[in-house]
Amino acid sequence: MTHFNKSNLGYYKINDEPLEDSPTKILGTIIEKLVEEIENLHVKSKGSSQSQLENERLKQASFLTEILSLTSSLKDHLSALFEKDNVSRNYLLSKNNQPYEGIIDYFRIEEIRKYVRVKPNRLGKQNFMGANGTFTSIGHACFSMKEELEEYMNYDVGDICKDDWKLAQKLMVHGCDPLPRRRCFSVAPKLYTKPYPINESIWKLPDDRNVRWSQYKCKNFTCLARNSTGKGFFKCTDCFNLTHHELPRWIESIYVYPNSNLTSDFLIQEILGLKPGEIRIGLDFSVGTGTFAARMRDFNVTIISATINLGAPFSEMIALRGLVPLYLTVNQRVPFFDNTLDIIHTTRFLDGWIDIVLLDFILYDWDRVLRPGGLLWIDSFFCMKEDIDDYLEVFNMLRYKKHKWVVVPKIDKDGNEVFFSAVLEKPPRPF
Repeated sequence: MTHFNKSNLGYYKINDEPLEDSPTKILGTIIEKLVEEIENLHVKSKGSSQSQLENERLKQASFLTEILSLTSSLKDHLSALFEKDNVSRNYLLSKNNQPYEGIIDYFRIEEIRKYVRVKPNRLGKQNFMGANGTFTSIGHACFSMKEELEEYMNYDVGDICKDDWKLAQKLMVHGCDPLPRRRCFSVAPKLYTKPYPINESIWKLPDDRNVRWSQYKCKNFTCLARNSTGKGFFKCTDCFNLTHHELPRWIESIYVYPNSNLTSDFLIQEILGLKPGEIRIGLDFSVGTGTFAARMRDFNVTIISATINLGAPFSEMIALRGLVPLYLTVNQRVPFFDNTLDIIHTTRFLDGWIDIVLLDFILYDWDRVLRPGGLLWIDSFFCMKEDIDDYLEVFNMLRYKKHKWVVVPKIDKDGNEVFFSAVLEKPPRPF
């Protein structure tokens, strides 16, 4: 694999050969190496098994992220140099901007090339956002998923899009995000009916005709609610059962052992009682059908539910209940401004599968959007008993005030797993 060693802003070693030249030439050389590495990937992938191909793609995505990050640093350096002469933005928009053209020309599908190309403002002036053009972007991992992205962007402008949301979600989950916008009309259910009134829709299964079922094992909500055997996402096989499974959640506790007080469940009323009148808006980053948002609505709290459609139409279900779904993967920075939310809740999402460093990035991003005094509710995080101390250390590093903090056994796994639940308060930081 090609290695890059940065020594200063004007001097790099590429394959141990020094380059002392302008930042523009260095940037061009990096992109040449980038294209070469991507082409090598296609050669390596021929005849490989699916698992080998997946591992190669993950390694390639990591490599591309590193290289494109370096490219971005060089671009910033160029911007700083040209800012003194007040021509940096014109430089980025000029026809001689070969580095941008090199990346654009890598893709064969014209819609991708049109999307990525910088769009100058027609009047030649800065827009209200302070830019002379619009810089549309796609994720770095898109370069290692060229075939999938080109399939996604291969359509007739103004026509009906293919029913390919699953391809789009695959791209998102593997880091090709944000996806480019498309100039085609999304496929809609043929017999879409008006949703039920809000007071009825919260606890009633929606009309089956309002979902495109072609990509799911179950073809209606009744099938999902029956939970006969693994039709939906394995972490949420009961969450379409609104009456028996979902209705008591966060209103009644479930105890680990009968006649004991061991539980990882906290009740909404007791959590809101920690900050009376202060919890008004928040985010639920979980796997589910929006029941947490539905229950919080009973207490006049507005919750947005972040989810993706893993094995079942979670986004449609949340919306048809009259709640707000946010189609978001674990890879993405949450789309809220700093210090704005009163509460973040998570369950069935942050579990023992998650990498420690990834968890760190997620928690710091959640800290960014939580306001001082806001609450982070970790709800029934589970992991192997041997890993719990490592995970607890990550949560401890936030240095939040601990309102609730409990670790209890998870009895369905022969005592090898535990539940962790906590309610933590973001402290003020006057610096």
